[in-house]
Amino acid sequence: MVELLVVIAIIGILASLILPGLSRAKRLSKMTTCLNNFHQLGIATELYVQDHNGYPGGCPGGYQRAREFVCPIVTDEQLAQEMRARPLFPYVSPSAVYSCPEDQGQDFSPDFVNYTPSCFYAFGCSYLFNDSAWKYTKYVPQGLLPGKTSSWVANPSKYIMAYEPPARPVWKIIGDICVSQLVEFRYYFHRHFSAGKTTLTEDELAGDGQQFISPILFVDGHAVRLDFTTALKTEPQYPIEETPDWIWYQHASGQTNGLASR
Repeated sequence: MVELLVVIAIIGILASLILPGLSRAKRLSKMTTCLNNFHQLGIATELYVQDHNGYPGGCPGGYQRAREFVCPIVTDEQLAQEMRARPLFPYVSPSAVYSCPEDQGQDFSPDFVNYTPSCFYAFGCSYLFNDSAWKYTKYVPQGLLPGKTSSWVANPSKYIMAYEPPARPVWKIIGDICVSQLVEFRYYFHRHFSAGKTTLTEDELAGDGQQFISPILFVDGHAVRLDFTTALKTEPQYPIEETPDWIWYQHASGQTNGLASR
């Protein structure tokens, strides 16, 4: 009997040592899945650029939006047309390539919609193109990537082309699925390696101990995992400024922006 208890105790100790490692390995494999997805979408984007002489914007591709998150006046045919009009649709058919296995949606309730269980379910795609500037920037942007040729990008190995929501905040949305508007109040999201809330408001940012991890696809086609925690927390009003690892927007050197910050 004593020997059995000893064996059980040893098994319990080994399990406590092994299971956390297995859990982390599983989550690392999900990050690898997203990086592989970005590699495929990067190839598709290059084909798009060759055909259209400029980079795409909007929703990259994937399935059509879930009906419950669309205004009832939008017809099923209009939903299908929007899906087929997405820039990468002709190059990568709707599939799991557009899905992040760590995608847990975005919760804007109670003032708007809770996009659950995932953005992939709600919008047909887990990923986003870098096609919009943030309202507050330290320098004057020279323009946005959509429609630009590769020669316009000064540093393609650092310029972000596609990303996941943890990489940058969004403004709060209020209203309903038919009529909505943005409010200057930041929302943040966690996916990879999250161990707590996956949707945060700007009031919760300072007390959040999680890291904002996102796979990133750069203009030159390579994809890597990056940590945006410092960039988001150090100066929350300026979340898309250049760092040694990435560029969100291109600007004229020394041309500062006079906009007041929040």
